[in-house]
Amino acid sequence: MSMTEEDYAYDQYMTELYEEHKAEAIDEFTAERLQSYYSDNKLLAQPAFHMLNEAKNLVKVNVTAGFVFGAVAMEVGLKETLLKPIVFGLVHIASSASLVTNLVMSHQSMDRYKELLLQILRDHGGVDLQIYKRPSSTKTIWEEIKIVQTKRNHILHAAQTASLEEASLSLDVASTIMGELFPAVIIRMGLHLHDGYRICADWKCKFEGTEIGKFMKTT
Repeated sequence: MSMTEEDYAYDQYMTELYEEHKAEAIDEFTAERLQSYYSDNKLLAQPAFHMLNEAKNLVKVNVTAGFVFGAVAMEVGLKETLLKPIVFGLVHIASSASLVTNLVMSHQSMDRYKELLLQILRDHGGVDLQIYKRPSSTKTIWEEIKIVQTKRNHILHAAQTASLEEASLSLDVASTIMGELFPAVIIRMGLHLHDGYRICADWKCKFEGTEIGKFMKTT
């Protein structure tokens, strides 16, 4: 679908508005907003976590299907566990936060707001998607995300198939997001995880099964 003159005008307006308020948004963003979102949405990682497990099982039966499920886990994990909490934290009016979040998370808007979102993720979450590389890779995780997305589009729109190597990349990138980057941000927020995805703010859990934990239960 081609863009109309009104679409172009709106896109230009949003770009100018973004550039005008980018620095202000970065300065005003606080870690407390990010921590609050995670604390209020303790199961936000569950869908991506379960999808990744499905992908790992499915790739043994059908490589292309396993690739697609891995790509879905990667994208949902990226948006729901790393980027959406930041967008939500940028919105001051809670009643409109969900609407604005959905708009910004669209593919077209993502390109515009990428630098802002990634900078806040780096500054407050301690994760830099444009620098981080998996131990076995020469590419950054952001570059690999784009590679997986491109292949996913070719499969869905051109009926291509995925190779085992491509499926492995899809699963590895999703696993890195869900198993390393997301937990790293959660720890940075002073929180922790149960079962690999459930966010917990109860600091006493860290001492479960230890002598300190036993002592706290008796006091």
